[in-house]
Amino acid sequence: MEAHYPEDLAIRNRILAGDEEAAAAFFRHHLDALYEFVHYRVGGRRAEAEDVVQETMLVALERLRAFDGRSSLHTWLCGIAKNKLRSQRRKRRPVLMEDLLEEADEEIEAVLGAIDREPLPEWILARQETQELVGATLSSLSPDHRAALVDKYLEGLSVNEMAAKRGRGTKATESTLHRARLAFARVFQLLAKRRGELE
Repeated sequence: MEAHYPEDLAIRNRILAGDEEAAAAFFRHHLDALYEFVHYRVGGRRAEAEDVVQETMLVALERLRAFDGRSSLHTWLCGIAKNKLRSQRRKRRPVLMEDLLEEADEEIEAVLGAIDREPLPEWILARQETQELVGATLSSLSPDHRAALVDKYLEGLSVNEMAAKRGRGTKATESTLHRARLAFARVFQLLAKRRGELE
């Protein structure tokens, strides 16, 4: 099957060829996004999140040759992290948000693959009582979409400021923000319904 992420394949090939600069860039580029993904899935327990991220990166390097570019490196890393989290859950009593995300993973992926017209209520990120759901929702989004929502709603940046920060055009930034809002709304509503907080 044809690779859809040739740039990620190129990074893989450079690392496999012993390029230390490429390996360092790989860690810099993916570490924060992977940590955010894991952090909310372990109920915000920092030490546990760091352990899972470290184990995930070690496994990724060991299995890097198996990465075929049909998904992004970020998605591939998240898949490894999910397996690590499943192994941990078998050893202890699970936490509600972990269960919720685990059970909803396939639905979340379907939602993100079919983003349509639902708006994002602009007040929702500020609600104290929904912070855990907000965090879980953000962890399920792509790094680009997550960064756009954080810049807009948590940092309070304008679209022009966001574009300048990311080195992108205004129209491209608006498009990313629009899709991020839709993705957030769909996943948030799904998780809230699964948790019984929405009818």
